[in-house]
Amino acid sequence: MFDKELMTKSVDLAEKHRKVLHEMPEKGLSEYRTTAYIRDVCREYPVETIDIGIETGLVCFLDAGKAETIALRADIDALPTEQGPRHLCGHDAHTATLLGAMHYLCAVKEDLPYNVLFVFQPAEEGTHGARIMLDHGLFEKAPQMPVRMFGIHNRPEVDCGDIVVHKGPLMSEKSIFTVTYKGVPGHGSLPHKCVDPIVAAASFVTGIQTIVSRNADPFEPVICTVNSLVAGGPDIPVPREAVITGYFRSFDHSTHLRMEERLRSLAANTAAAYECSCDTDIVDVVPAVDNPESLYDIASRAAEAAAGHDHVVDRKACLASEDFALFGKELPSFFYWVGSGTPGKVCASWHDPSFKVDPQYTKTAVPLLVAAVMTE
Repeated sequence: MFDKELMTKSVDLAEKHRKVLHEMPEKGLSEYRTTAYIRDVCREYPVETIDIGIETGLVCFLDAGKAETIALRADIDALPTEQGPRHLCGHDAHTATLLGAMHYLCAVKEDLPYNVLFVFQPAEEGTHGARIMLDHGLFEKAPQMPVRMFGIHNRPEVDCGDIVVHKGPLMSEKSIFTVTYKGVPGHGSLPHKCVDPIVAAASFVTGIQTIVSRNADPFEPVICTVNSLVAGGPDIPVPREAVITGYFRSFDHSTHLRMEERLRSLAANTAAAYECSCDTDIVDVVPAVDNPESLYDIASRAAEAAAGHDHVVDRKACLASEDFALFGKELPSFFYWVGSGTPGKVCASWHDPSFKVDPQYTKTAVPLLVAAVMTE
C-alpha cells in the first residue's frame, strides 16, 4: 500500500513538526502560533484552506477528483497548568501526525480513492472545540460532506507500534455539575440563628458516593467525582453559600440519565434536610465516543496495513472523554488509540507532569492516517 521512501520522509517530517509544536504550547482557543505554523506548512501542499470563521484551528481540503471524501481530525491545543500551557496530552504529536499524513497524501494525490478533509481542531481540553467547529458550519462549508471521519489519540499505556481498534464505546459520556447550597450567614457563636450551608454540602459530598454504589448497574462503568467545595473564609464563620462542582461519566446513556436524576434528587433532598435552599446546574459536555460496527472492518484493515496484523490490539474502554464524539453524531466516525509508550517501561499517563510521547509514535500514527484514507 505504501511507498516506503515517501513514507519515511513523511514520518521524518512529522517528527520535525512535533518538536517544533512541542515548544509552542497554547491553551484552547488561544492556539494562534500553532495555527499560523499549521497554515504555513499547508501552503506547501495543493490543499484548499476552508474558512469557517474561527480564529484558531484550520480546515483544509485535498481535491483528488473523487466522488467521496474522508475526514481526518487532530486536536492542536495544550493542557492549561499552573505553570502555563504544556503539551501533557500529546496533541502536538497528533497535529504533527496529521501534517505528516498530509505530506504523503498530497504526494500520491492521483492515486487516492477519496478526497481528504483535514481538520485541525482547537480546544479539545475542555471539550468544546468540536462543538465550535460544528456550530460554525464545518461540514456545510466543506466542498463535500465526508462519508466518514477518523481520529487518533496517543495512549502511553500501549507500546509504540501497536494500534488499538475497539468496537463500541471507547470513551465516556461526560456531564459537569454545580450545586449551590444557600443558608443564613451569621456568627459561629449563634448557630441556632444561622443555617449552615457547609453542613448540607458535606452531607451531599458523602451522599453522592451512593449514586455509583447503589443506583448504577454494577456491570456498567460509571464515575461521579466532586472536584471542588468552596465556602466561606477565615472571617466568615457561617457563610451564606457553599458551592460544589464535579462531573459524572458513563458509557451508557440511560445510565447517565439515571445518574443525573439521582444527583438532582439528592441535592434537593439534602437541602431540605438541613433547611437550606439549593440550585443545581448540570451541563452535558460530550456524548460517549462510540465506534460503530459498520466501520470496524475498514478501520481494522487500515490498522493492519499500517502496523501489521500482530500489532492490532484491543483494550478496555476508559472513562476519559473526547469531543471527537460530537463528530460521530454528524457522520460515521472511528477513533483509534495509537501506542505512544516506550516498550518495557512504565510510562506516565495523560496530564501527568512527566508525560511524554515516545518519538517512535509517528512511525505508526502517520501510516495509520494514510491507510484510513487509502483503504476501501
